[in-house]
Amino acid sequence: FSAPSREVAAPTPAPAALTAPPSQPAPAAQAPVPGTQPRPVSTAGDPNTMTYEDYLALYGKGSPSQEPAAPSGQDAGPQPAGRAANPLVELCGEGDASLTFDTFVEADENRFALQAAKQVANGSTAYNPLFIHGSSGLGKTHLLRAIQNYIATNDPERQCVYRVASDFRDDYVAAMNGKDRSVKENLSRNYKDIDVLILDDIQHIANAQGTMTFFFETFNHLIEHGKQIVLAADVPPAEIGMDERFTSRMLQGLPVAVQSPSLEFKRVLIDTFHQRMKGGDGPEAAGDLTSDDLSLMAERAGGNIRSIRGFVQKCLFTSAALAAEGKSIEPADIVAAAAEVWPADGVLISIDDIQQMVQSQFSVSRQDLVSNKRNKEIAQPRHVAIYLARELTDSTLQEIGRKFGGRSHATVKHSIAWVEDRSDQDRLFHDQVMRLRDRLGGS
Repeated sequence: FSAPSREVAAPTPAPAALTAPPSQPAPAAQAPVPGTQPRPVSTAGDPNTMTYEDYLALYGKGSPSQEPAAPSGQDAGPQPAGRAANPLVELCGEGDASLTFDTFVEADENRFALQAAKQVANGSTAYNPLFIHGSSGLGKTHLLRAIQNYIATNDPERQCVYRVASDFRDDYVAAMNGKDRSVKENLSRNYKDIDVLILDDIQHIANAQGTMTFFFETFNHLIEHGKQIVLAADVPPAEIGMDERFTSRMLQGLPVAVQSPSLEFKRVLIDTFHQRMKGGDGPEAAGDLTSDDLSLMAERAGGNIRSIRGFVQKCLFTSAALAAEGKSIEPADIVAAAAEVWPADGVLISIDDIQQMVQSQFSVSRQDLVSNKRNKEIAQPRHVAIYLARELTDSTLQEIGRKFGGRSHATVKHSIAWVEDRSDQDRLFHDQVMRLRDRLGGS
């Protein structure tokens, strides 16, 4: 991404102090969102190449008080008395409309994030901003879209805007590169005239200084006027790499993680997807998987929930195809399907690779990592590295011990047990270990 030719660095006022109102009850069951049309996009193709003329066609250059006409055959929807329609507000398309609280699979790994998202959707500003973080494919976008869908269905007068951060950046760049000042002012007013701003994958704009300045001008305005902000990223706020003043403002609300699924949760996910697909009208509904098949699938599944869903569909397709030939799906077929979804790609992870990653993550030297030092700053990353060596390599415990300064079999087992116990007690620590595992290719 190239910075715009002219960036406007708006002053960033300090955010108002927040007080947490009483907890709100969880929202009622959500009705399905009716078929909707997303906001028209530029016909120019890739938004990264959007021209100033395309931007004018999309946002217009008139006053934000001028309400645009609804597309032919589509009701513009209810609007608060005296409040203009906001061109940034759009309903979910057909695919995203299915991302509701009802279809979200709840477990210990995501329960806190789910309950916080429901509170926000129901109008509470106790968590502001709400910052949801976790590795790709764990349900962050599902929760963000569920908030949007719930508001559109149950409280349509609240103006809720969902944007992927890269699209937010493109909005800013297109406006700043244009010559018409009214377009720039219109963009700023539109972003400030909303009730709930949802921004996904915010890590993608961390290094775009002009965009970040515009974002935090918007952020401060919304917070000061009692509006809600929901953010999501692959990593916690402190790990995004933003300026400290930006990070501190994101931490003033509630950062909450969605965790990588445990074996138990994988089985719940597989059972849920299996039941939904069997009850559908797709060709996979003809497949048949036993309880033993589902257990094997859970053991072979990786940590990406989107991929797990595709894995279940693939196994059901395979079962249906075999049944048409008078055969049944075998364990070898499930193992082969898992290998296709989560291929090893011929990449072998070594203990040296793990040590280098842990050294970088925890800022320790290799000499300290394999030493006999027992202070917490050294012992914790050593335990994590030994645990990952056991999880991601075929090395024996004796071989692992030799790579960590000649440690004994019992000492290696102690490190592994330490990480497992700490992970059970500290979900943030568990998430940190799982992110390291994912980065090493162990998902």
